[in-house]
Order: sequence, then structure tokens, then C-alpha cells
Amino acid sequence: MADSNTSQQFIVQGDPVRSGQLNEHLRREPGVTRIAQVAPDVVILSMTKTQADRLKSTFATLVVEPDSALKPFDAG
Repeated sequence: MADSNTSQQFIVQGDPVRSGQLNEHLRREPGVTRIAQVAPDVVILSMTKTQADRLKSTFATLVVEPDSALKPFDAG
């Protein structure tokens, strides 16, 4: 498991993404990098666990989960 100071990718979903509130907040959050916009309310961000926890506490409706590779259903 990565420590709280190592950047990793997180899936971030919720109304703050759709409304632009998250973009506004990230302008004041150095070190967070947008990797991809997956849907109107879903982005993938590269950040530390500490930064992810701070996002969760700033935006109560935001879902922030570590990103991981999906495995095919038939994979062992």
C-alpha cells in the first residue's frame, strides 16, 4: 500500500466535478494532476492519499476511491 506522500491515481465522482467546483478548488491545490475526464461527473486525478482525504473532507458529496485496473470476468 502506498504511503500518504506518494502520488497515486484516484477516481473522483460527484456533483462538484460536474458543476466545476472541483476544478476551482484544484487551482489552489498544487501537486494534483488531472489524468482523464471519464464522464461529466467523473475524473481521474493523480494525488497523494493526504490530498484525497482533504478532497473528501472539503466536498461531502464527492466519492474519492483509489483507481485500479479492471480484470476480465473470466480472469483467475
